[in-house]
Amino acid sequence: MEQTAVIILSAGNSSRLGKPKQLLEYEGMTLIERAILTAQKANCHPVIVVTGAYQKEIERLIKPYEVEILNNPIWEQGMGTSVSLGIKQLQNSAEVKQALVMLSDQPFVDKNHLEELIRIKYLKKKSIVASHYNNRLGVPVIFDRSCFSALEKLTGPEGARKIIHSQKEKTASVPFDLGKIDIDTPEDYEALLAGNLDYF
Repeated sequence: MEQTAVIILSAGNSSRLGKPKQLLEYEGMTLIERAILTAQKANCHPVIVVTGAYQKEIERLIKPYEVEILNNPIWEQGMGTSVSLGIKQLQNSAEVKQALVMLSDQPFVDKNHLEELIRIKYLKKKSIVASHYNNRLGVPVIFDRSCFSALEKLTGPEGARKIIHSQKEKTASVPFDLGKIDIDTPEDYEALLAGNLDYF
């Protein structure tokens, strides 16, 4: 089995929420901790967490975990800069053959889904395998090394979806309806805690 790295994007300032979404608790654990443990349970290595706006608070929390922490000093320029930073970290790791990009605010991403993305990639022999929800492709998404150069060039607010759309013929997908549930506002968080998934 080829080595799969994970890049967890956790640099944003959660402007619509008013506080760091990464540190919100769900079922006794913060969202960033859930993301880290999910990646580790899927036997992905290394697990890279890209921080930014709330660097100190997040890094203090996740320091005990076996993760590589990268701070993105230009996080305000957008998600693309965080993807690029994570990929640059992997470029010199020849043993890493593919990278799985995920967020820290999708609470229903679990080990089984990550393993299914990896399984489908081997089965379909595609360069990219993305999650499918809300009638579109998105994260979590896995890219093989042939995509690293394009990912490294990402800038601004455009994230991994730009690469997915530019290489549709090389992309497979895995259904993931619960992927539509992410936390951007206080109302989102209240709905999550109340178990009101129809809200999303």
